Amino acid sequence: MRLSISLPTLLLSLGLCVSAAPTAGGQLSLAAIGPGFTFEYTTSKPKSKNWIGIYHATGGGPDEEEQVQPSLKWEYAPGEKGSVRIDAPAGAGGKYKAYFLADDGYKWLAEPIEFNTGNSNTNQLKIMTYNLWYGGTKVNNYHEKQVKFIRDQNVDIVGFQEASGNHVKRLGEALGWNYHQSSADNTVGIISRHPIVTKHKDIGDRTSGVQINIDGNSDKSLNFWSAHLNAYPYGPYEFCFEKKSVEDVLKIEDKAGRIGQITKIVEQTKSQRDSSTPFILVGDFNAPSHLDWTLQNKHCDVNFEWPSSKIPTDAGLIDSYRVAHPDPATESGNTWSPIYPHNEEQNASEPQDRIDFIYHTKKLKVIGSETKVAGSPKAMPDHEDNEWTSDHASVVTTYELL
Repeated sequence: MRLSISLPTLLLSLGLCVSAAPTAGGQLSLAAIGPGFTFEYTTSKPKSKNWIGIYHATGGGPDEEEQVQPSLKWEYAPGEKGSVRIDAPAGAGGKYKAYFLADDGYKWLAEPIEFNTGNSNTNQLKIMTYNLWYGGTKVNNYHEKQVKFIRDQNVDIVGFQEASGNHVKRLGEALGWNYHQSSADNTVGIISRHPIVTKHKDIGDRTSGVQINIDGNSDKSLNFWSAHLNAYPYGPYEFCFEKKSVEDVLKIEDKAGRIGQITKIVEQTKSQRDSSTPFILVGDFNAPSHLDWTLQNKHCDVNFEWPSSKIPTDAGLIDSYRVAHPDPATESGNTWSPIYPHNEEQNASEPQDRIDFIYHTKKLKVIGSETKVAGSPKAMPDHEDNEWTSDHASVVTTYELL
């Protein structure tokens, strides 16, 4: 049976257990949460290596009685009946699914059960922006690595860039999430644990948006957009390598199209931002922030008000990373680039900057924001076996819904 998100926690608080309907062979129930999870089970097919495994409810479990992904945590469950305590997965929070499985294999001994950890908070929302870098195809086994990374971060919604083709569909289906990409030509896409109820009209071919109902509740919705601004000419190169003036770089930012792109995004989403519905804009803006290139924190001896960050913040959007980490001198938050420390063409250090952002309106409160990669990425050209599949770092922000 499939339980609603809040029902398991309610049942546990009443001293009741969460149970799946019994099969002919056995039954699995969750008796207690904390510390860890305590399961009770019965089976007509006892074996010493029967086992109970915990998986994310959003996918990866043996729903077809075959392995898809490794379990997050597991323990053996020998005998006809008994009780087993399993440690909570690292960073536990959210919705999980437990399976009672036969003899070190994946055949069900009982119907699986879904449950929430006791510390889940339906008023919190975890958002990621993730440039996939050619979909991830520059790194071996990119699909498995991407799916694992997204699952491990326990996020609710992801905005992708460099996702042309079927990459959004591929990841959405692997995770069992909702997804949106208007066409294979669009470089951006969105996946969400929560229902996507409206697909907004694209703003060009590099910005897409949706309305999402949290937990399927129309009273807890938000508008979510993913953007990918043009990459070239790249402003930091003009300052750091070409030694251009502020006036010249401002003209170059306009020529690159980034000023026009962000202006359109701000203009065409104004009614959404002005509404009572929370609004989030994420993306790879391919330019740093004016909040980082300050008089007190110059880059290449320059302080500069980058238009692609100044325009959205002037329109009332809030940079979530700088809310959590207000001092750019001590916490740079650089997302470009974990694999390009050196610029071969210039034979110089690659300018390191924060060019990936998560913006929001005042209807959301920042709980935390961090840049994230998997493993310890090796620099180009030794990147092909990296655990991390991108040339950007991702950004993950946790919000409280106000």
